[in-house]
Amino acid sequence: MGLALIVVLGLAWWLHQKGRLLPNLMLYGGLGVAGLLAVRFLSSGRFVPAALVAAGGWAWWMWNQQGGQANGELAQAARLLGVAPDAPSETIWQAWRQAMTSAHPDAGGTSEAAQALTAARDLLIMAAEKRRDLGD
Repeated sequence: MGLALIVVLGLAWWLHQKGRLLPNLMLYGGLGVAGLLAVRFLSSGRFVPAALVAAGGWAWWMWNQQGGQANGELAQAARLLGVAPDAPSETIWQAWRQAMTSAHPDAGGTSEAAQALTAARDLLIMAAEKRRDLGD
């Protein structure tokens, strides 16, 4: 168990250094739990539950790789800013600046509207950076 803890801490440190720990915490946390449960079931000779947990971990991985609920959130954020969900960072920033000219509280808008636009911008920028990193 000590070795598993060292491996998990090493992986967490590496992901943190790469800037990918927080965005992927649910993914890797779910995989870690599934992996530990599968190993525990295997070590006690219960092969069917181990296979079911391993299949659940695989399904979790596939669902997250395909975007899961993030696709809906990206589409909603893109609609709010008036850009395509796969827009480049420059386009997202330009649309955010344009929208903030009327949504900012100092310009007669509300703080809720400004926060929603900023959250949409951050989500779309993170997705654009992820696409860029995967393309490298």
